[in-house]
Amino acid sequence: MKKIEVNQKLKKTSILKSEKGFTMQDLIAALFIIMLFVGIISSLMYSVYKTNVRADLTAQMATYAVQILEDIDRIPYEDVSSELASTYYDKFSIPGGMQITLDVSNYGEEVNAKDVMKVVKLNMSYTIANETEQFSVTRLKIKEN
Repeated sequence: MKKIEVNQKLKKTSILKSEKGFTMQDLIAALFIIMLFVGIISSLMYSVYKTNVRADLTAQMATYAVQILEDIDRIPYEDVSSELASTYYDKFSIPGGMQITLDVSNYGEEVNAKDVMKVVKLNMSYTIANETEQFSVTRLKIKEN
């Protein structure tokens, strides 16, 4: 009977000392690797998201620029001025985050030519994640007789 009891005690101690299972070091190493991959993947996802948002906003700016320039083509030559920029926010429902400026100058101002053409420079910009994106278009407005 003593041999059976000794064998049972050996089995119990061998089960306790077996190499099966995880140690704390294994778990810490696995968690470190998982955290590393999660960090890399989340930073990549953020970069992709930011690029998509930037592309969408740039496409919106281009659409608004086309609408504004078409409106400038429709209005009379004498009404084209830099002050028009503030009216376009309401007219085309442009979001407040986008800044619009119109620079209007006479084409022949430097050489005292007749006032028959105006240079209209439309500047649009927005800021996202502390980065400013700008969009600029220049167009001529010709005086019609």
